[in-house]
Amino acid sequence: MNDAAVAVMPQTNIVQKPVGKTRNPWVVLILGIVTLGIYTIVWHYCVLEELRNWRGQGWSGIVFIIFALFFGIALIAVPWLIPAYIGRMYQEDGREKPITGLSGFWVLLPLIGGIIWLVKVQNHMNSFWESKR
Repeated sequence: MNDAAVAVMPQTNIVQKPVGKTRNPWVVLILGIVTLGIYTIVWHYCVLEELRNWRGQGWSGIVFIIFALFFGIALIAVPWLIPAYIGRMYQEDGREKPITGLSGFWVLLPLIGGIIWLVKVQNHMNSFWESKR
């Protein structure tokens, strides 16, 4: 190309957002059980980091870890926070929210509610990330 052609070409600044990792929700559940909850902390950290990296706002994984270590009672909000962030991520992408913070109420059902919550949350995360690949 010559200099004149370069001068008239529009400049595009496309910022590529980091796409998160897809995870099998059943593997997440089994790893959480086998590691006595340690993987669950890692999973929360990773999910919050991915959501923050994509959206540019919200709790980061580090904030989650700090709250987990020093203000454990504040973690009660996390089951409502993560689905709300996922719903907003879809909305910011111009799509309908498939999940909202109200999904956090699943964790109030003993045992099965937490499993339903995890599967719903991870499946919606997976669907979003797969649509961006």
